[in-house]
Amino acid sequence: MEPFQFAVAHERSVHVRGFTLVEMIVVLGIIGIITAVVLNNQQDFNKSLVITDTGYTIALSLRQVQTFGLSSRTFTGQTTANYGYGAHFEAAKPISYTTFADVNKSTYSVPSYCPVGTAGSPDAKPGNCRFDTSAETLQNYKIGRGLKVAALCGRDTGGVLRCSTDQTNPITSIDIVFLRPNTDTVVTASRSGAGDIQLKDLSITLSTPDNAAQRLVCVSYAGQISVTPTACP
Repeated sequence: MEPFQFAVAHERSVHVRGFTLVEMIVVLGIIGIITAVVLNNQQDFNKSLVITDTGYTIALSLRQVQTFGLSSRTFTGQTTANYGYGAHFEAAKPISYTTFADVNKSTYSVPSYCPVGTAGSPDAKPGNCRFDTSAETLQNYKIGRGLKVAALCGRDTGGVLRCSTDQTNPITSIDIVFLRPNTDTVVTASRSGAGDIQLKDLSITLSTPDNAAQRLVCVSYAGQISVTPTACP
């Protein structure tokens, strides 16, 4: 019995073997590829999550001033009411923007499309649908997270698309104002080498530093505010 058992055990031990070097290299290669794909997808997901969150933060701040404007909220240090609230974006400052109360007209004249009402009447408004001075500042925002406003675009009253990225007469700043009793949005674009114009809609393009991901904050003439990864409605 003992020689027979030894022979069987010896035969089994001969057929037991481990991985070859080639097999180990193939397995490690597959693991490396899977890991790279997972990490890349995770990075793309993180970028998408961060830029979407930032887009909704900007949209929420616009909703806030829209609510203030339509409710005629009293601004600090002001004894009058019935003025609008808005947001100011500058192409030269792509990582920040300012919300403001439209309480004076010290710097800019009042454009014809700004509904200031009749002087001395209950519907009279003190502002000019523009951000004039720091005294009007409600809050300064920093976009952060490496993101930036890559473009400010909108269509003028003639349907022509105007952008901060235009080669000729680019938009240098945007003022968005909400004021009662109308829900219509007043958007004024300042341009380099040309006069100010009214825009009927607006898109604020957010971008990652490598431009790999983008989100658009859309503001319509009717006051609708939305965030989209593609084009504004």
